Amino acid sequence: MELRRFEPADAGHVWALSRISNIGHTADPSAPLPVPPLPEPPAEFPGLADIDESFIAPGGEFLVGHVDVALAAMGGMWPTGGARAEVKHVRIHPAVRRRGIGRRLMGALEETASALGFHELHLDTASNQPEALAFYLALGYEEVGRESRPAWTWTNVYFTKRL
Repeated sequence: MELRRFEPADAGHVWALSRISNIGHTADPSAPLPVPPLPEPPAEFPGLADIDESFIAPGGEFLVGHVDVALAAMGGMWPTGGARAEVKHVRIHPAVRRRGIGRRLMGALEETASALGFHELHLDTASNQPEALAFYLALGYEEVGRESRPAWTWTNVYFTKRL
């Protein structure tokens, strides 16, 4: 896998990867790879509309991973105050999971965060993503809270990790 910083030409593929079904039993390993690009950013993820402005300009990072020629992994982090940064939009295409790609992506984000002067990363995922919960715990993230709302069918699970 080639792992590198996001480039504007990646945008349509990033937007598409953010939208494919990737939760637990709904993750479809037969989803096409490469993911056909979307012409516009998904409204539900406004930070992806301008990745340079949302992630990189404020002092964070956004990485993409290519398997062969296909963009198959992504994730970023942005500063949230003090020496903390939030990990956002981590996605690994279901067709290439369980190959160490997510571990490599998170390791690169953690190394970059440390080099940028961050001492702690935080993130959240949902209780309906048991694979993600197990993944972050295996990487040394510590659960620090949960949040539920009546309109949600899941619970948000919050994690932190000291670098």
